[in-house]
Parts: sequence; C-alpha cells; structure tokens
Amino acid sequence: MKANLMKHCLAIALFIMIVPCLLHSAEPSVVASNKQSQATKPSSPVRIKIVFKPPLRGAPAVRIDGGSRGSGVSLICLNVLAPDQTGFTTQEQPSLFWYQSEPADVPFEITLIVDKQPQPVLQVKLPDAKKAGIQRLRLSDHNVKLSTGVEYEWVVALVPDPESRSKDVVASGFIKRVEPAAGLSARLANASKTELPYIYADEGIWYDALEALSNELETRPDDQSLRAEQATLLAQVGLTNAAAFAASSKTPRTSP
Repeated sequence: MKANLMKHCLAIALFIMIVPCLLHSAEPSVVASNKQSQATKPSSPVRIKIVFKPPLRGAPAVRIDGGSRGSGVSLICLNVLAPDQTGFTTQEQPSLFWYQSEPADVPFEITLIVDKQPQPVLQVKLPDAKKAGIQRLRLSDHNVKLSTGVEYEWVVALVPDPESRSKDVVASGFIKRVEPAAGLSARLANASKTELPYIYADEGIWYDALEALSNELETRPDDQSLRAEQATLLAQVGLTNAAAFAASSKTPRTSP
C-alpha cells in the first residue's frame, strides 16, 4: 500500500516538473510562427510608373532632333517632344512641347504644316529664343484646330542668320488627330485627372499623355513624383536631354 502511494506521489512530481519544460520549449515555435506570418504579410502596393505603348510599332522614324554640331547656336540641343513615329492626339486643339537646352539670342520660329499645302497652318515668329527648358504652345491660343485623320508636321527652329536658312538649328515631329477608340472612351469616363496621363500613355496617345501630365505639374510644380513621371515618359521615346531636365526642373514655360 505504501509502495503504491509512493509511486503515485513520484508520478505527480515528475508531471509537475515536465509540463513547464514542455510549455517553455513550445514558445520559440509560436514566436517563430508569428515572425513568419509577419514576414509573409504582403507589402503596400507600389505605384506603377507611366508606360507609353506606341501604336505604330515598326513604323519609320520621322522625328528630327536639332543641334550638337558646329559651334555657337548649333551646339544647343533642340528637340520637339514627340515620339520617333507620328504621335497621336484625340484633341482638336492640343499643346505642342519642345525642349531647348540653352537660351539663344537669335530669332525663333514654330511652324505647323500639312503636306502639299503651300501655306502653313500656323507660323509663330519670335524675336529671340532666350527661353530655355521645356516650353509649350497651346494651339487654342492661336485659334488653330486639327482635322481628324490629317497628319501634320511641326517644326521648331533657331535662326542664327535669316539670310542663310541653311544655318538654322531645326527639330521636327508629326502629330495626327484620331477619334478615341471605344475602349479609351470607357476608361476615360470615370477617370480622375491624375489618372489621365497613365491611361493616354497606355493607349498610345502621346500628345494627350504629355499634356495631361504637364497640366498636373502646373498645379503641383513641387511634386517630385510627377517630375519623375514626366522624365520617365520622355526617356521612353529617346528624349534623354529633355528627360534629365524634367527630372530637376519646374513647370514648363508657355510660349507666346
């Protein structure tokens, strides 16, 4: 009887000693499990950068960049902010943007022409080109409207010698107004202003994407993320000098 009682007491003592050890040994597994769940917790979504998808893949390059040759004014980098191929717009009166690396004390011209038409659709002449950076001309300021389906060439030029136009520093690109596809119209229907540049770029509408982004920059000139997006957009079509400027500058200037 006494032997059985002693065995029973011994079993209880062993149980009291073993249980805390088992509980203690289980704690690291619980902590490790919690840490693992925290590590696998999905992070906050990252904002997708703007991506321009040119609709005319394989089309011939038509953009001409000016400058970087000779000396003086000829060394100034002059670019129309357009893709290599003809760029699209859905707007009747879009804006045209160009980049000039340095100011120049020479006349400046911007011309909009249609093939086989003797007279330009628009020609703006300025006495000097002392504005540098990304610049803008709104066709609405000059009462110019683009016709749907017509391809227009637009040219910007620095004119060092009006008597010898072969010395001009010239850059040019093409623009064509198109009707928005049904898919684009549906995407735009409920889009906010901040979404417009991304939608237009994704749909291959270059001029509208650049203008929508520039409009946002005019309201938020100190927004570094917007500047980075504009730089990204320009770099995607090979406009590296303008992209570098966009990444560090403020709002584009508007030409008279």
